[in-house]
Amino acid sequence: MKNVCSSLLSILSVLMLLTSCSVTNKTTQLQTQSEDVVFTQVSSDTIPFEISKANNIIFKTVLNGTDSLHMYFDTGGTEVVLLHEIVKEKTTLLQSEAADYQPEVYEPLKKISTLSIGGLSWDSLTIYPVPIGPDEADGHFGWNLFENKIVELNYDQNWMVVHSDAIPIPNGFSKLEIEYTHTLFCVQGSAIVEGKTYTNRYLFDTGFQRAIVLDKDLRKEEKFPTDLPVIKESKLRNSEGTVFINKVVISDQFCLDKACAPEVPTQLFNTPNPARFKTHILGNEILKRFNTILDFQNDVIYLKPNGLIDLPYADAG
Repeated sequence: MKNVCSSLLSILSVLMLLTSCSVTNKTTQLQTQSEDVVFTQVSSDTIPFEISKANNIIFKTVLNGTDSLHMYFDTGGTEVVLLHEIVKEKTTLLQSEAADYQPEVYEPLKKISTLSIGGLSWDSLTIYPVPIGPDEADGHFGWNLFENKIVELNYDQNWMVVHSDAIPIPNGFSKLEIEYTHTLFCVQGSAIVEGKTYTNRYLFDTGFQRAIVLDKDLRKEEKFPTDLPVIKESKLRNSEGTVFINKVVISDQFCLDKACAPEVPTQLFNTPNPARFKTHILGNEILKRFNTILDFQNDVIYLKPNGLIDLPYADAG
């Protein structure tokens, strides 16, 4: 079970902190929570969130009806994940464990749990502990909790709405096809550098705290420039504490279909991609600049630039 869980939560173990993706049948890709998990929606009211200084989407949640937690929404991860110290100090999850129990990374806890976020709730959930996570959050919930739903994220006004039925798409939104792989999902994106366009697959990862990371092997395949000015070096740290140091260059423009952002700091992996499959990565420092509709019913994403589009980037200089 541990190996399976580690695979399912792979991107969490890769890119939790910042200091070939192919179109497939998503049903065959999702081997995550039990089919017995029940999603309940008592209303379609807006659910507020906060964007942390590190670009995480933070929600107030309640675990098992009693434990109030701050959790972030991670589209680059699956399942419900909590920090070891949070499990011990802020929850009742260890009541069914032995007195000398020591949680291991990705080893599921025995207690079956419920989770509530606003008017949304899930039951029969398994909780996975990890040792390291963002300072602003107690843990995360992954995208697969919204399988077959439509999720609106409005970063201008900091709210989310989850729909069970189809909704009209407002004017001005670009449309992207979802590509499912390794229990996660990618989209096609284009980096424009020195007048040339480099289009490839990108993991859509709201849990990654910076803007863009480019895969070493994919850069070589697409002949991405190797002589761009390096503006700085940036550190990535995974949930096991491993540090990756990446060089940062500037993409003149980055586009998701017709939704574009100018002058985007772009990190370059100089080691094999720790995501364990070929993909570039989009993080929430750029994704928050687009109001988003995640349509997991029709496997598409809609994006529209919002009022955050010209905010400065942490890696800009």
